[in-house]
Amino acid sequence: MADQSEVPANPPEPANLRFLRRLVTTLTATMILGLIAIFTVLVIRLQTISTMFPEITALPAGTEVLSVSRTPRELVIIDLSRRIYVLSLDGTTLLQEFELK
Repeated sequence: MADQSEVPANPPEPANLRFLRRLVTTLTATMILGLIAIFTVLVIRLQTISTMFPEITALPAGTEVLSVSRTPRELVIIDLSRRIYVLSLDGTTLLQEFELK
């Protein structure tokens, strides 16, 4: 067994360990930069998305909207009083109205 005086205080770092440390540091920095880039792109894209639903003006006064759906040709709106309204895609013309029983 070796004395404490024979063991160097700061042994030199092996080349493989130095390479591995640099590799892990580089990969960590790359991953952090990639995540920042992804979040930046998401924020930019989500801010520029235009609204899919126009301002709806064809509903009767006092209608409490429960849900709004969009088809390729019209808007479908369900209100709290169990009525279904089918509107034009621009939301200005009431095409049909149904009542659920």
